[in-house]
Amino acid sequence: MNLYSIPRLYPDSFDWSRWRQGIIIWKEIGVSCRYWDILDKAVLLKKYAIGYLPGDLLFCRPKNNEWAVMFLINDEFCWTHFRNEEFKYVFKLR
Repeated sequence: MNLYSIPRLYPDSFDWSRWRQGIIIWKEIGVSCRYWDILDKAVLLKKYAIGYLPGDLLFCRPKNNEWAVMFLINDEFCWTHFRNEEFKYVFKLR
């Protein structure tokens, strides 16, 4: 199943170094307050998102009821967790 035309990635795509690079997402896109900024910046987040994986399938920082979303920003891969409600809103899941 593809969501908003981003593919489901493999667990080994979500490693520690790319997670630590996740700060790029918040700096470049301008997210400072998690929930409301994520909803407000949904268009930009979709623009840079390149893949996802259910959070419980991660090798690195697995989390139940969350999603890992991979981004490509300024030629850097980075990822972060989205809560279910954030993920559903940004990627228009019903």
